[in-house]
Amino acid sequence: MKIDIHTHAFPEQYVAAIKRKLPSPPELRPHWTWNPDVFLGEMDQWAVDVKVLSMSAPSVYFDDPSFSLDMSHLSNDAYAEICSRWPDRFKMFASVPMGDADVSCRELERAKTLPGYVGLALGSNILGKMLDEPAFGAFFTMADAMKAVIFIHPMGYRAEEFELPEPWKAYRLHHLIGWPLDTTFAISRLVLGGFFDRYPNLQLIAAHVGGAIPYLSERLERGFQEGRAKNKPSYYFRRNILYDTAGPTHPAIIDCAVKIYGIDRILFGTDYPFGTGQEGMQYMEKAIWNVDHSELSASDREKIFSGNSRKILVM
Repeated sequence: MKIDIHTHAFPEQYVAAIKRKLPSPPELRPHWTWNPDVFLGEMDQWAVDVKVLSMSAPSVYFDDPSFSLDMSHLSNDAYAEICSRWPDRFKMFASVPMGDADVSCRELERAKTLPGYVGLALGSNILGKMLDEPAFGAFFTMADAMKAVIFIHPMGYRAEEFELPEPWKAYRLHHLIGWPLDTTFAISRLVLGGFFDRYPNLQLIAAHVGGAIPYLSERLERGFQEGRAKNKPSYYFRRNILYDTAGPTHPAIIDCAVKIYGIDRILFGTDYPFGTGQEGMQYMEKAIWNVDHSELSASDREKIFSGNSRKILVM
């Protein structure tokens, strides 16, 4: 069995709404929009049994708080309808607007009752604000009480929040390197800042094998003296952080993450439908190939493909 916890799908209503609302809407390619025939066809082709749907950038984070809430309602309801129609094939990570703690808490209360809900999806930053800022404290207090699983996905950087140096824009490096580093920075800041001492029940899934976290874990240990956490980063990296296999990456990277963090912390993810049509294997095919060509035993591969997700997401 294969459960893909990293799949994106933009509802048609969402795409239409941001095109109407935003003067310069982001490019959302047609094959990123939800299409049941395409999604189910690809799943059957690669023998993926279940996909957990989540939003990607720009997600539901907009300068207009009321529009952010509308997009949260729209996307969560659209996913719930999909999960109701195909309950054995789809689950959902709900989205919340995050602009106002009370509004976000109410939407979380609503979303957790929807069909297919198994957790939340949050951006690595919210319009440039870090997840450990006090404004989000009430929301995370509620999520912690729920023992929520939260999928952390990179958001990149808008020019009005941070501007990467000009050389980063060559060869699309702001995306190829910048986005995984966005996840790395967000998770490392939480770990060093004592976030998990305040919210010990939270389990966060770090997208794309945690960005650069597996390679920087030992280096980040040196930040313990300057940080505010009760324990060294390695404690939280193994206790509160999970890592998906979405890439594109290499089988050896999965072996590396398993060796550092343990087989129970790794979840199968593909980043579908991104990467479709690029040269070589598309993302879903490559993600399966990576696990199959790792050095892991058959029982460990089964844990990654589905066993860990069934346990952690209570599926």
